[in-house]
Amino acid sequence: MAKPAKAFDVWFVVANTVYKGVPYTVVADWTQQGRLAATDMVRPTGTKLAWVTVGEHELLADYIPRAVATKQVVAEPAVALAATDALNLPEVSADSPTPPTEQRVQLPDPEPPPRRSRAYEDDEVDMIPLIDISMVLLVFFIMIQAAGALAPVDVPEMSYAGQLSADPDAITITIEKLNTEDVYYSVRVGQANPKATHDKLPTPEAAIAALKDALVGVTRPPEVRIACRKELPRERVYEIRRMLEPLRKDGMIHSTVATVVEAAEGK
Repeated sequence: MAKPAKAFDVWFVVANTVYKGVPYTVVADWTQQGRLAATDMVRPTGTKLAWVTVGEHELLADYIPRAVATKQVVAEPAVALAATDALNLPEVSADSPTPPTEQRVQLPDPEPPPRRSRAYEDDEVDMIPLIDISMVLLVFFIMIQAAGALAPVDVPEMSYAGQLSADPDAITITIEKLNTEDVYYSVRVGQANPKATHDKLPTPEAAIAALKDALVGVTRPPEVRIACRKELPRERVYEIRRMLEPLRKDGMIHSTVATVVEAAEGK
């Protein structure tokens, strides 16, 4: 295969325009892209060799798209002349050995991509990590709120927990709901029902007074149990335990324990 020329003169037949000094690689690209038809003509730059159609050139024919890669005949002079009339170009006779219009192609330098300033790049903030952190925190708070709703009462640690029926002398202070905001207290000894004066007491102070009344005549300090329903706030339990602590230190009661029970109704 002959060594390709470094540059070609390219004759666009339909437009009747010649570009001189076009590099071989550019001519090949034009042919592959379809910009240069098989009927257009080329010849090495700086020579007087005959014009050769692109479809017949041994170095350019392979670049023609397959759909049009067949040998084609140069358009009739009448068609070429009609095209030149439409483009307002000089007329070319069929016997003219060279086209009358010649232009030297000037290939533009590739434009560099637009540069963005450092300040513009610094202003761009990637929001994806912030969104991920926000979603994790949202799920965390939802789980915490759900866990709190399932356990509204935190009963103190049951260091002396046991069955309520294990000690018949144990005294139980029961906390019951009176309405949506208030509670009442009941004090009983063992499994017996509370006395009328020890039932439905409105304040924790009244419950402590009933407890002291139940301790009259007791020879052995009993265990005091605080029984409450699960939906009651924990502050009610803490309040009673604080008030029982001085009695424990004075030896009037043995110990205290808090537990969650379903207190009997209709006492």
